[in-house]
Amino acid sequence: MIKSKLIKKIAVAALAAFMGACVLGMGNSEAGTIVPGMGKKPPTAWKNPTPPAARPSTAGKQEETKKDTRSTWKKTNDAESIIKVGIASGVVKASISSVNGMHIFGVHDNRDYGDFRSNIVANLSVQGKAIAVNGKSSGASALVFTPVTTSAGGRIKYNSNEYRGKLLASVVDGQLLIVNLISLEDYVKGVLPSEMSPSWNMEALKAQAVAARTYALYTKNQKTHLGEGFDLCDSTHCQAYEGIANEATSASAAVDATRGLVMTYQGRPIYAPYHASSGGVTENSEDVWGNNLPYLRSVKDNDAQSPYHNWSVSYTAAQVQKLLGAAGKNIGQLQSISVTSANGRAAKVQFVGSGQTIEVTGQQARQIFGLKSTYFTIRTKRKPDAVLTQKPNKKGQNEVIDVAPTAMNGGKLLVKNDKVEVIFDGHGFGHGLGMSQYGAKAMADAGKNYEDILHHYYTDIEIIKWY
Repeated sequence: MIKSKLIKKIAVAALAAFMGACVLGMGNSEAGTIVPGMGKKPPTAWKNPTPPAARPSTAGKQEETKKDTRSTWKKTNDAESIIKVGIASGVVKASISSVNGMHIFGVHDNRDYGDFRSNIVANLSVQGKAIAVNGKSSGASALVFTPVTTSAGGRIKYNSNEYRGKLLASVVDGQLLIVNLISLEDYVKGVLPSEMSPSWNMEALKAQAVAARTYALYTKNQKTHLGEGFDLCDSTHCQAYEGIANEATSASAAVDATRGLVMTYQGRPIYAPYHASSGGVTENSEDVWGNNLPYLRSVKDNDAQSPYHNWSVSYTAAQVQKLLGAAGKNIGQLQSISVTSANGRAAKVQFVGSGQTIEVTGQQARQIFGLKSTYFTIRTKRKPDAVLTQKPNKKGQNEVIDVAPTAMNGGKLLVKNDKVEVIFDGHGFGHGLGMSQYGAKAMADAGKNYEDILHHYYTDIEIIKWY
């Protein structure tokens, strides 16, 4: 166990040491695709890394001095325009190739390990502590694959996905880790179409480009995945990234039009979360993550055209009990529910059962019950056989009347039996922090530019040319 951890540390350290050499020869290259394998994506979790630590509050809420620390920050981040994206970990076998051919270099010794002509595949596996290429051990535990560049750029392939930049393969715990070394601008071109529809208004796309670029710089600086050997993963835990195949002409144009622009607060790239739909109002950072950030304040939002503006999810009381149990919260027979809200979003949800009473956060309730957001209320609806009364309707016919409460927020909602429906009525999609993408679309369609959009959702920030 100790030995495997040591091997992993050596591999990660070697990657960090090698970054300078890789970065110098990189430029605006394209990457290509690879074909095999067995393996898995880097581990995923809730979208976006841990936000900055809470700032101490002051009684007068005096504005903090906006000292420009940009130059100091950049001195310790000389390669800030290069991103290391983890695209596969725990890989047993991998295939790498390039349409224009590629070169292979060693990470530790910078040795030339050979050239591969156009579309000739390098099949990788692990032999001991080294990478084997086409069945022959290279003797190296880390290799970088650099595509031959032409006027159209270079393309490197991994598992049928094309990538710009270079690919780094290294041995970690007896398996392969594959990392894409790519310029920040090219990375954002691969991200943007996964996060926002390329058919949307150009100003909305520009706003998304700046947010994605800022988010990537912030995440890299936070070293969220540093121990795993890369800056960002390619899943929605960070930002969805699929390389060249997902690029779109309009999205790339938006990236080019905003090249190097990032949002800053006190000279540093901000934590720039975004979400699909706010439901009409965004959140304060402390109401979601617990940290008070001056630039993430609740603002009103026009996302009435969002398909997620209103939604409803219904379960029987028995199903609620089962879902809670699957989450390790066995309450017995459900007896009542109550919700405590902040800015309309559920902060706490209490479930009283015959066995025990438990309380979950709004975010936990969202995960347990598969809800689109925490912006919800709860109501009950009794099945006909649980109804307490009947009365004649206008036609003189007896009609079943549901006398159960129709909605509640903050009070106690009684649940009489397992057949009672528990209905979550909600708004929006996502955590509610930062930019609402459907709201940004509405603003752009109404004639607002990308700067107007960003300043609306991220308060008191500056948009500057970072490089």
